[in-house]
Amino acid sequence: MRIFIILFSLLMITGSCVFQKNLRKDTNQLTYRELLAGNESWHHSVKTLQGQARITLDSPQYSGNFNADILVNGPDSLLITITGPMGIRVGKVFITANRFVFYNQVMNQFITGTQKDFEDTNFLQFPLEIGQLRSVFAAQDAFEILKEEKFKRTEDGFYVEALNGDLNFHIWFEPEYLHIKKIEYYDNRQLLFYKEYDRFKVTDGIVFPRSINFVRPEEKQGLTIFFTELHLNQPIDPERFIINISDNAKQIDLSLEQ
Repeated sequence: MRIFIILFSLLMITGSCVFQKNLRKDTNQLTYRELLAGNESWHHSVKTLQGQARITLDSPQYSGNFNADILVNGPDSLLITITGPMGIRVGKVFITANRFVFYNQVMNQFITGTQKDFEDTNFLQFPLEIGQLRSVFAAQDAFEILKEEKFKRTEDGFYVEALNGDLNFHIWFEPEYLHIKKIEYYDNRQLLFYKEYDRFKVTDGIVFPRSINFVRPEEKQGLTIFFTELHLNQPIDPERFIINISDNAKQIDLSLEQ
């Protein structure tokens, strides 16, 4: 156990140092690859996340306010518990490397399956597909190799346009921490959605945005997440990932229905 703790600490320090090195460098000499590498290093530095958040949902189909309890453990495990006004239990989703658990408490349905079973499935009334939940709630944007189209210094940071196959990214970086503050995802020339990050604060030694905005302009759907409480890289009790379901909940295993 001591060896694990020491190795974990070294990895954390190394990841932090890589990004801090970029911060210390003269920003006039930064390249777009260094900006992306710095953000990628920051992503890997967040090992666990425990947060309480207020969520505002706005769309033509549904608008409302929710509270969320969010747990992220490692690169795969995510548990989101949503409650509505007056503490009404709305739903939970538990994501692991290979499995999904979707407990719709409004419909009293407990649905399990593989990641593939839940492809293109939205979480409750949110404009998010199940596969997008972790990246949105953990404020992460993972990049493959990107081809630079445009890179320039602006009055309030940096701006990058880059390509990866048919996907086109427009990215704005804020000047203080050099983190992404807005990113637009295009399929060719069609804007699929964009994400905005704001209210960056140092939490447990790591810079993290307290405000996350996810928008699908064409569908006029928006989701805002505001963290009211946040802890990073703190141990998480495994029992917190246990989901207790109602005795009369309808249980559905999608992997058995293929």
